[in-house]
Amino acid sequence: MARHNPSSMSEDGSVSVAEPVALDPADATARSDQLRVQLKTSDRLNEYYNQVVAELRASLEQIEEGDQAS
Repeated sequence: MARHNPSSMSEDGSVSVAEPVALDPADATARSDQLRVQLKTSDRLNEYYNQVVAELRASLEQIEEGDQAS
C-alpha cells in the first residue's frame, strides 16, 4: 500500500487525485477481514451497552417507585 506523501497535498490540505494509489488485493482483503472483526466487536459492545442501560433504567425506576411509596 502506498504511504502518505505530504508533497501530494495542496496548500489547503486536500490530497491530489492526479497520482493514482496502487492497492494490493491481498492487503485490501486483509483490511476487509480486519474491519469485519472490528464490526462484530462493535456490535457485541453495543448490545452489551444496551443491556446495561436497560438494567440501569429499570433500577432507577424501582428506586423512584420506592421513593414515591414512602
